[in-house]
Amino acid sequence: RHFMTNDGRHFMTNDAGHFMTGLPARVDLAAAELSAAIDGDTLTVTIDRPEKRNALTADGYHGIKRAAMIVADEPALNFLVITGAGDVFCAGGDMNAVGNPDRRWDSFTEAYDATPFETLGKIPKIVVCAVNGLALGGGLVMTLYADLVIASDQARLRIPDLTRGVYEAFIAARIPQRIGTLRANHLIYGNDWIDAAEAERLGLVGRVVAHDDLREQTAALLDRVRNTGPAARAAMKREMSRALPPVDVSGYWASMGTAEQIEAFTAFLQKRSPDWPTTSERDAFVSTRRPAWAPRDS
Repeated sequence: RHFMTNDGRHFMTNDAGHFMTGLPARVDLAAAELSAAIDGDTLTVTIDRPEKRNALTADGYHGIKRAAMIVADEPALNFLVITGAGDVFCAGGDMNAVGNPDRRWDSFTEAYDATPFETLGKIPKIVVCAVNGLALGGGLVMTLYADLVIASDQARLRIPDLTRGVYEAFIAARIPQRIGTLRANHLIYGNDWIDAAEAERLGLVGRVVAHDDLREQTAALLDRVRNTGPAARAAMKREMSRALPPVDVSGYWASMGTAEQIEAFTAFLQKRSPDWPTTSERDAFVSTRRPAWAPRDS
């Protein structure tokens, strides 16, 4: 049983009625765009940055990782739920927030471990994405590393990363296993929007519910999961993750700061099409092979 004191701290009692360790009702995740609340055995993180379509700053990504570690550590917590405010789940990372002077954590030192995605997949507790609207970029990546994904019928999803010149290794390591390589190729290279029904048909989301029922249906889903053993759940999650390929994190970061990526980001911010660089370190080698198929006077 759960109780909340006047100062907002949660307490649980065991079968004998003895109080167990209390947890705060609100959690500071050190990110202005995140609100986090504990209700019983669940920590719910809400991304609330409507002016930026719930795009996450570096602090926001770090805050979600912080939430995952809190849930992993605390015996009284079994679930991490990630959702968004309004009609957007998450539009990915905010490309305008790279030089944020108000950042509260050291992104320089932790650059190779700056995203929360693998942490979501590794913690021994259940991670749920309640997708309330648009999900793209990092927002969609979070769903690929969650254990359960329930979506509003108003949700729409997209993988725009290649249009930004980014080698999205986190998607490449998970989406083919989720929906198959060919379907993944169409989403990754075609960067088309898909609606909630199509996402469910492909297997990107586990269930679609009426938009106004998302919160209630998410709670009902957690109630069903509570009928399963926590230790057995953790073992099942650990074993299933063993079959997944490792993420090429070093390759992901190597794609940052290249001429291609900088041009893509600049074009996006200037609202124009990118002028992709075409220089190649293999020009001399290619020139020796060209006579095999092209006329010399070409």
